[in-house]
Amino acid sequence: MSLMSILIFLIGAYCFKSDIFSIKIIGILEILLSVSLLLVALKSLINKNPQVIMAESGIIDNRILNNIIPWNQIQKLELTIINNQKFLKLSVSDNFDNKNFKWLFIKTSKEKLNQSPKNVLINLDQLRINYDNLNKYLSNKDADFIQEDLNRNLTGVGNYLNKVLY
Repeated sequence: MSLMSILIFLIGAYCFKSDIFSIKIIGILEILLSVSLLLVALKSLINKNPQVIMAESGIIDNRILNNIIPWNQIQKLELTIINNQKFLKLSVSDNFDNKNFKWLFIKTSKEKLNQSPKNVLINLDQLRINYDNLNKYLSNKDADFIQEDLNRNLTGVGNYLNKVLY
C-alpha cells in the first residue's frame, strides 16, 4: 500500500502541473488519496496487536468483530480456500447479534449475516500461522470441524506467493 500511495502521489503531482483546471483538480484529489492511503498503510505497519485471537472463551477477529464469538455459539468450523485465499469459515448461531460485528462488516456482509446459521469468514491469508497446530487446536473444540491442509491445496501463483511471503 505504501508503494501504491507513492505511485498515486507521483501521478497526482504530474497532473497538478497541468495548465488545465480540471486536470489540476484531479491531481489534488490524487494527492489527497495518496496521503490517506499512506496513513492507512503506516497505521497497519505500526499496529502490532494480534488480529485474530483464539482463547478458551472463543474467537475474536479485531478487524471485523467488536465482541468475542463464544465457542458454544459456533456450530461449525472449516478451514478453506476461496479464490486462493485462506479462510476460517465459522457457522455462528442466530443468537449471536449482528451488533457484535463492526459497522463496515455488517454493511458488506448483509447476505451472510441474514442466513441461518450466519456464515463468518475470517481471512487468514496475511497472518503467520502454523496450520498443523491450528488444525489440532480446532479439532479439540466442541463445534464440528472440517480439517484441511491449506498449504497443500493452494495452486499456481497463490502457492508460489505463499511460499515466498509466509
